[in-house]
Amino acid sequence: MVDVGVHRKGEVSLPVLLERLRKGLPETAGAIGCFTGVVRGRSASGEKVRFLSYEAAEEAAKRLKEIAEKIEKRPNLELVMIHHVVDDLKAGEDAIYVLVAGSGRKEVFKALSDIMDLVKKDVPIWKKEVTAKGEHWAHEIH
Repeated sequence: MVDVGVHRKGEVSLPVLLERLRKGLPETAGAIGCFTGVVRGRSASGEKVRFLSYEAAEEAAKRLKEIAEKIEKRPNLELVMIHHVVDDLKAGEDAIYVLVAGSGRKEVFKALSDIMDLVKKDVPIWKKEVTAKGEHWAHEIH
């Protein structure tokens, strides 16, 4: 069963999600993979990032659920969790957690990568990068 959400800072953490995933882990699962996206301290142009401000449209959680359901239907995958933080986040703070349980590492690693590609492409969550020189909305989602 998929588990997704869009949260404010402090409402979700990797340890809590991992514990929840483990409680629902079926006997066929032999691997758990986790991805945590963190805020970089330097922009692509090399500027020091003061913070990123994430915002989400109302349908963001629905889109996360659709992605999780699609991936979870793959053979040898058991559970998918996607949780995104929308708030002002400083360098080093967590922006997204993706957890996948499956029968083996190959399926799990591929699912983690595919999920992030789909989230960046299909989920209406945007980030504004704030540096000492100013601020701008990132040109791609995420």
